[in-house]
Amino acid sequence: MAIFGLQIVISLVVFCFLTKLTKYYSFGRWLLCKGLFRYWPPTNDEFKQLIKQRYTKELTNKSKKQSNILKSYPKTSSMNNHNNNDSSNIIEEFPIPTDTSIELKLIPLNHRDVIQVKYIDEFFSLVDFISGSIIIFLLTEFYLYIIPLIRQNTEHLNELNLSIFWCFISLLLALIILTKFVREYLKVDEGILCIIFGALSFLLALCLQYIDEKFFDFNLKKTYGNLTIIYNDDNDEEINYFDRRFIYIVMLLAFLNAYQTIILFFPAFRFGQLQYLLLIKNKNEKNLKKIFFFILTLINFILPIFICLLWFKPIIEHFNQDQILKLKIFSIIFGILLRICLFKPYIQVYLDTAFDRVKILYDQQQLTTTRITNLSYQRNVTSIFLYLGVVVSQYILPGFIQLILCFYLKVFSYNQNDLPINSVPPKWLQNFDDYMMNSNNTNSSLILTWNEMRTLFNNQHITVILSYLLFWHHTIFCLISCGSLIYNTYIQREQHINIKND
Repeated sequence: MAIFGLQIVISLVVFCFLTKLTKYYSFGRWLLCKGLFRYWPPTNDEFKQLIKQRYTKELTNKSKKQSNILKSYPKTSSMNNHNNNDSSNIIEEFPIPTDTSIELKLIPLNHRDVIQVKYIDEFFSLVDFISGSIIIFLLTEFYLYIIPLIRQNTEHLNELNLSIFWCFISLLLALIILTKFVREYLKVDEGILCIIFGALSFLLALCLQYIDEKFFDFNLKKTYGNLTIIYNDDNDEEINYFDRRFIYIVMLLAFLNAYQTIILFFPAFRFGQLQYLLLIKNKNEKNLKKIFFFILTLINFILPIFICLLWFKPIIEHFNQDQILKLKIFSIIFGILLRICLFKPYIQVYLDTAFDRVKILYDQQQLTTTRITNLSYQRNVTSIFLYLGVVVSQYILPGFIQLILCFYLKVFSYNQNDLPINSVPPKWLQNFDDYMMNSNNTNSSLILTWNEMRTLFNNQHITVILSYLLFWHHTIFCLISCGSLIYNTYIQREQHINIKND
């Protein structure tokens, strides 16, 4: 209690309450299993019935020909009459005439069906855990704000912010899930794009850190780049060298930026694709409600670009650091809330692509000699639903990551004792250092290392790194999503031109 105070009670109560509550009400299940609909193809028996109806209408006056055509589909039914258990294990495949009238079923998403999709269970549990961590963070901030007013002292300054621990676990779990997706992509040809863009971002990060003081407000050189002045005895000139520690920090941040790019590439590309589908779907809407929704989707897409500009020196030079920090925090929180509010429209437009898949299948049949079969029809429609776990995680998890980084930025910017490393080393370290000096007759560097860590892990240094990582997160997400929007626009235009020429 002396270290965490009332925070340990808040954490235990909130998580015990949420553990019991998620059995009956889950925020993740509410997001996905309420108000969304999916397309589902007909079964094999329904396909056969539709094909028979098509031929029945065409051959009403040709009984002989009709009977011959209908005989092309009796085998399975006869097998069912003889042995129903054996026919259930047989995979049937038969062609579907292009002029057959087929309607896709539109059914609501429910938890019983969705739970069978890969990564959906991870999505539900992770969204619920992150939601609990956010609630603990907000309650802890309220507690740390109100407790000085009640106690009329500064005892709360000796307490560690326990919500940092829960946010760290949430951040780690989200990164693990996104890393799993990258590992799955690396098994196919598209996975090489992650590695290519990760390598390019590593080089871009090195260039960006070199010019940070000219155009960007990172303060990396000011914080880590301590200059060492050496005089040249030949011409009495001063030669400035950056501290070796700055080079290590630059390389570490470049590797972190490459990792961020690798895990964010496909989520950002997917976000640009969904934005394009929403623009196409609502471009001709004249309803006032639809227009307002259209503007919200544009704000949701453009807002990360505005947040990136808050690190651009020519824009923020007329504001002080406290104002800029508050503007960054409020903009990021508003962006995450807007993304969560628009979760259902974005996911619904993805689910609607099952209908577009069928249309593309028919267009390909007109251009080639490939026949549409029941299996190809069903696979094209059901693949959209079976990939839902990856899509919803790619949409929501990058937002949660930047929200947690924003919380960290707020905590370390305004508080001074979140990661306290005392100026006096602990007694066991001093005794061990004395033992090493006496036994080896050398100067031990343990105390020096402790002082270096105390300098490196103060709030100012951590704030600079968090600010830089937040900037990179928004920048790379904006670049890839905008590139995806342009790419999808170009591809659709080329396909439209090719179909028109054919």
